[in-house]
Amino acid sequence: MPRRPMRPNEVSSGGVVFRRSADGVEVCLVNDGRYWGFPKGLIEPGETPEVAALREISEETGLVPEVLMLRGPLPLTEYVYRRRDSGALIFKRVHHFLVEAPAGTELHPDSAEIAEAAWLRLGEARRRLSFKNTYPIIDAARDLLADTEPQGEHSDAP
Repeated sequence: MPRRPMRPNEVSSGGVVFRRSADGVEVCLVNDGRYWGFPKGLIEPGETPEVAALREISEETGLVPEVLMLRGPLPLTEYVYRRRDSGALIFKRVHHFLVEAPAGTELHPDSAEIAEAAWLRLGEARRRLSFKNTYPIIDAARDLLADTEPQGEHSDAP
């Protein structure tokens, strides 16, 4: 039976933020105190998913938005969850983008939202992700980045 499109009552945006280092490519994951994932947040009225992604990445990681470069879209995810406070069922859609940060950029997570943020090699980042529905996102990012990696550099792919 074909899958019906979901009508989300929450729409977020964020992305796979990467930087180049002497060891290859590293991606940023954030931890909210329970789960590891990509920086993301709700799209505000009047915002495009691209603008929201850069704003949310900046808010959660402390990266200055002016130095972030949007490199392209990644697959979106859709899922259902229950709010912890009310028990309401939420249908959520998340737009993802590949976003480049300058080499050597340090993370300064907002402690009001994020418990921890880390730069990780691609393989380690994939292993640390808390939800399997985000695997296609990092896999798509890895595929796009493989085309741009200089000869001799290899990710620690799973």
